[in-house]
Amino acid sequence: MKNAVAKGLVKFGLLAVMLVVAAGATAKAQSLQYQLTVNVPFDFTVTDKKLPAGKYTIRRAQQANGDLVVVISRAEGNESVARLTIPVVTRDPQNAGILVFHQYEDQYFLSEIWPAGGSTGRALLKSRAERDLEKSGQDVKMAQVRF
Repeated sequence: MKNAVAKGLVKFGLLAVMLVVAAGATAKAQSLQYQLTVNVPFDFTVTDKKLPAGKYTIRRAQQANGDLVVVISRAEGNESVARLTIPVVTRDPQNAGILVFHQYEDQYFLSEIWPAGGSTGRALLKSRAERDLEKSGQDVKMAQVRF
């Protein structure tokens, strides 16, 4: 009986490893391999840093290390912020790239990055300021910027 349980656990472990490897290969095919450029028409917050409206680039922090850390940089000036992200998946890829923002009245927080044509995007964890607004009961709306 112990052998049957052990064999079952080994098979389950191998299946889990194969699924993780397959998911990683899919995520790399639809990633931030190339720098994205977008014009954001309003001031917004990433992490706890407020950034003014304007043209921004979004890229991997280190080209060889995947999309775990992205860098959002202002094209005019030297403002930039690096942020950890997690993968998010959709069944309906969009033709255009999309930035998704959480909007609390006149405050915008970058929430998701979706490269054009990909089914895998990147989600940013909520900042302390956004969590505080959420706890205070303010209504949240979604805003999108296509590029």
